[in-house]
Amino acid sequence: MRMNKTLIFTLILCLPMGGCAFAPQAVKLKPEVHAAGGAVGNGHRVQLTVVDERPKSTLGTRGARGVGAELTIDGDLPTIVGSAIKDGLTQQGFETTNGKTSDGRELRVEIRNLDYGVTMGFWSGDLRTQCSLKAICVKGNERPYEKLHRGEFKENVQVVQGAEANNRYVNAALSDAINQLVGDHDLVECLAQP
Repeated sequence: MRMNKTLIFTLILCLPMGGCAFAPQAVKLKPEVHAAGGAVGNGHRVQLTVVDERPKSTLGTRGARGVGAELTIDGDLPTIVGSAIKDGLTQQGFETTNGKTSDGRELRVEIRNLDYGVTMGFWSGDLRTQCSLKAICVKGNERPYEKLHRGEFKENVQVVQGAEANNRYVNAALSDAINQLVGDHDLVECLAQP
């Protein structure tokens, strides 16, 4: 009988937390960019093109194993990522533009994924957010450098996470990928070379 009371009490406590999994949420993205300063770009104009190549427009679901409301993004993902990368390139002495440059110099960034998922264990779950950004240095008709930059955030959780925590987790993975991209010495050198 005592076992049944404990089980019922536990279920009653879990119900309000489980309800959070079914409340929709749009994640607010504000990636933090920490690029190495300097004038490596020497004022070179670079066309910055960011495209969303993700296989799905949602991030995942708030609950475990695909259960619950979908997480979406508040705003336009390519615009948000492009603005952060522009900041990083500006800190390194580049001038970015949306249009073609006279020498055909371009940084093309393909957003390959931005995912959020929880895998349940016995007592807790593993929350993981992942982001992949492919950077392509374009010079005229050539693509002399390409690299995939990955960001990730992991946390062990026991309850469905709220909006503030989810914003923090997704931004951590996105910021990680963006900072790897703007900090990629070979990419920056490719963009800076005449």
